[in-house]
Amino acid sequence: MILHTVNKSSDCLVRCLSMTSEGDAILLIEDGVYAAMNNSRNEALWHDDHAGFTRYALESDLAARGISEKMLPGIEVINWQQFVSLATTCDKVVSWG
Repeated sequence: MILHTVNKSSDCLVRCLSMTSEGDAILLIEDGVYAAMNNSRNEALWHDDHAGFTRYALESDLAARGISEKMLPGIEVINWQQFVSLATTCDKVVSWG
């Protein structure tokens, strides 16, 4: 299982989604959390992709950008401790940014 961290939205996430395999995890961090916002653009971005991976967003980055309450369904909010735990349980971590 690979953990993909995305720290910018749009193009980085599109490239990441094209390389994600079943069982992988995507974690939105920093400005990447904008891709978790509930809007038609992001909904289409996530909808067009295949299923089979888990989606996370970092709680502190969501809060810092004021979008904690405006998220798409299906994205789990995690804290730093959970991020570290996730990173240590994955075989590899790939950063997209």
